[in-house]
Amino acid sequence: MLLLIVPMKVSGLEQRCNDKAETSTPTERFIKNNDGLLFDKATRLEWQTCVSGRTGIRCQYGTVRYFTWWEAMMEPSEFNTKNDGYSDWRLPDIKELYSIIETACEEPSLNQTIFPNHPLLPAVSKSWSSTPSRSNMGRAWQIEFQNGLLYSLGNNERLTVRLVRTCDDICQQAYD
Repeated sequence: MLLLIVPMKVSGLEQRCNDKAETSTPTERFIKNNDGLLFDKATRLEWQTCVSGRTGIRCQYGTVRYFTWWEAMMEPSEFNTKNDGYSDWRLPDIKELYSIIETACEEPSLNQTIFPNHPLLPAVSKSWSSTPSRSNMGRAWQIEFQNGLLYSLGNNERLTVRLVRTCDDICQQAYD
């Protein structure tokens, strides 16, 4: 079987925001550092700025990686062994992942100053959480970052991953 990957440019997918709505993730709520990480002052969480596979100040380098839910659950331990810093990165639960949704915008429903260049096509704009479905163990919760909606999907779907860690006192001092 031959797999052909063709780069595509999608037009028409530009972020739309309701200028009259209150923003849920104002830029001043976050502090970025030079390592591609950022601190959320409201939740005290430290986030990867880019989805797995992307790097750069605007997440413009690399190729987005896609994971089944089981692979997504293993990605933090792989990242922690290769990371020169902390070893407590994890897949966010659904409440943590929802905390970065910008409810005043869609395509993407993210603050693009804080989380730039998130994949937008509906098939690839979803990210896994660590939260399994209570009613069906073959499903887990994810967020569709194109529109900010939450769904439970089959664990074999391939979605993006953005890791998080709880920012302890030492971590928070780095952002002061």
